[in-house]
Amino acid sequence: MMKGFLKASLTICLLLFCIGATQLAAQNADEISPEERARAVEYFIQGITDFENEDYERALDNLTAAHLLLSDDAGINYALSDVYLVMGDYSNAAYYGGLAANADPENKWYHLQLAEIHRRSGRMDTAIQSLNNALEYHPDNTDILFLKAALYTEIGELEKSNKTYDRILQVRGSDFDIYLRKFQNYNALGQKNAALTELEKMRDLNPGNLSTLHTISQYYLELGDEEAALNTLLEAKERNPRDPQTLILLADIYINNREWQQLGETFVTMLEDPLINPGQKMELVRFIYMQHQQNPAEQVLAEQTEAVILAFSRNEKEYAPAQLIAADFFLQRNEQELALETLERATEAAPEEAEAWVQRMQLLFSMQRYDEVIELSETAVENAPNNGFIKFFTGVSYMLNDQPDLAESWLLEAAEAPGRRNFRSIVYGSLGDVKQDLDKWEEAVEAYEMAIRLDSNNHTAMNNYAYFMSLREERLDYALELSERAISLEPGNAAYLDTVGWVHFKKGNYEEAKRYIQRSVDTGDASPEVFEHLGDVYEALGNMDMAREWWKKAFEEDPDREHLKERIN
Repeated sequence: MMKGFLKASLTICLLLFCIGATQLAAQNADEISPEERARAVEYFIQGITDFENEDYERALDNLTAAHLLLSDDAGINYALSDVYLVMGDYSNAAYYGGLAANADPENKWYHLQLAEIHRRSGRMDTAIQSLNNALEYHPDNTDILFLKAALYTEIGELEKSNKTYDRILQVRGSDFDIYLRKFQNYNALGQKNAALTELEKMRDLNPGNLSTLHTISQYYLELGDEEAALNTLLEAKERNPRDPQTLILLADIYINNREWQQLGETFVTMLEDPLINPGQKMELVRFIYMQHQQNPAEQVLAEQTEAVILAFSRNEKEYAPAQLIAADFFLQRNEQELALETLERATEAAPEEAEAWVQRMQLLFSMQRYDEVIELSETAVENAPNNGFIKFFTGVSYMLNDQPDLAESWLLEAAEAPGRRNFRSIVYGSLGDVKQDLDKWEEAVEAYEMAIRLDSNNHTAMNNYAYFMSLREERLDYALELSERAISLEPGNAAYLDTVGWVHFKKGNYEEAKRYIQRSVDTGDASPEVFEHLGDVYEALGNMDMAREWWKKAFEEDPDREHLKERIN
């Protein structure tokens, strides 16, 4: 900062000073002719011009020429020092700076320049001594005192820095910035009481500064005086009842004391204020919701969290994030209908909010309300045309409603939409299932291969692909490899165990087939198809009694398997 100031003022200040100093030097050097004096001034002026044009080599040449003619001139030595400083030659900068300061010890700028040179070269003690030399002539100069305090801070002499700041306060009077610097030093020293004293002085100077009040409250907490911290924050709240940071700090105290009622009431009051920005309210709602998630067993907190979220949702009906966080809260409590109502409000309030449509359709899908997903699809896509999730849920709903042609169309669009690799892998896996259902096997193979390429851990795609290959009795070794990879990722999956077993069955490995399919049955999640498969395995092993027993069980679970009647009888 100081060098920039010197450089900016060099042309005016130094030119005027140096001419006067040159005349003075000439009075004490009769051997210097008027022509030489004039030439020295000319060199000096040209050197200053070169310096400002950042032609430092030429500046050095001209100023050195001036110095050879007037070597005792303080201004010329000062200018040479500044050029060397800019060039990074601290040794020569210190030499000429010292000549300038010795020639005119009352000039504070020479001492400041010398202090900066020593600071940059790492000679901090010498830099501070240069400032002390300046203070002998200018004991109340706050520029010098500021730099001295800053140097003490830089070398870690924080107590001496604060003493220097105290001297500035004696000269200048109360100053918010000085108290802040002293606070920072005491804070770094770990002297909490002294730091708090400076904060209180700042508070007296600017009682409406919320940042200061917040910091003071935290210091009181660290000193164990929770009552003083609370009173300070209540003062901050009184000054600005709508400041979210104040309320969050108050909330920390309420949480520490498990005062959940106070916590909730504080937030609800703010959430019902129509003048507060919804984004600020959202910050508070997220805060209390997070506390509830961390303390799920606290019944009062759960009730207050519900009150806060409902107040937010009720008072900000047009703010989609308010409805989304309310929906998430209801989903966490497994209150799906309430979540669905909230998401419906979100899509009505902000139809352009794609996330609201996605969550609404995903919830309907998870509730197996596929017709409603399909019914919403056109409106959702109209408002969020490039959203792959919306198209995916629609496509899979058509698939589960036995409308594979429409499912294929929607899933193809979902596959083309932007999305993360693992999501696109799921889309292609589902597309493979639909293509298989439409008897487009070659296209199904392409879709499955793409799904696995996009996500090598997509076990659903691997399992389904392997199972359909086994049904077609194609590439059974590859089918076994895929099915085993799938089961390694989901070891207890009944369908996956059955697939491995069925591939073994198709390969003629009947004992292995029985082992895997029996494991599938043992999970308790096996489908009638698995029971039928186990019957087929026993038939292949020559155990018709066991075969009929499992076929019978499959028929009892699924009477639509009419083809089993003849086999059972």
